[in-house]
Amino acid sequence: MMSMGPPLSGEIWIRDYSREDFRILHAIDAACFPAHMAYSRAELLFFLGHDASIARVAEIAGRIVGFAVGQSEPGSAAHVVTLDVISEARRRGVGTGLMNALHEEFRRRNALKVTLEVDAGNEAAQRFYQGLGYRCLGMIPGYYQGRGDALIMMRPL
Repeated sequence: MMSMGPPLSGEIWIRDYSREDFRILHAIDAACFPAHMAYSRAELLFFLGHDASIARVAEIAGRIVGFAVGQSEPGSAAHVVTLDVISEARRRGVGTGLMNALHEEFRRRNALKVTLEVDAGNEAAQRFYQGLGYRCLGMIPGYYQGRGDALIMMRPL
């Protein structure tokens, strides 16, 4: 697990991504997911730099503790690309704050629904998304480089 400094205390601050954050965000992604699920440097740069992307960063006491990336899609739709929160900041509202920030921007861009993929074996993540109003639509076998299935989840905005 990734340790990034002293114990966390303080309020969560959600802000826009800046290029100076990239190195830390890439390290967080590598710490949050197994190698076959984590984004490569090029993939993460692509998603962060895409014209349709929205990226938000969470900080506690000046430390980056998580981030979320989403994209606007055609037809009043949106997609959550990734949500990453370091282990020591989980269950503190960081993930919810990041998702709420994405949902707010999706609504501002006139999206009516949002989808995401989640590891079919990660029940905690599935419960988290269900708590935010997401419902399972189906499964994509072999989604994670043929090594794991993903559930497709959706919620209205």
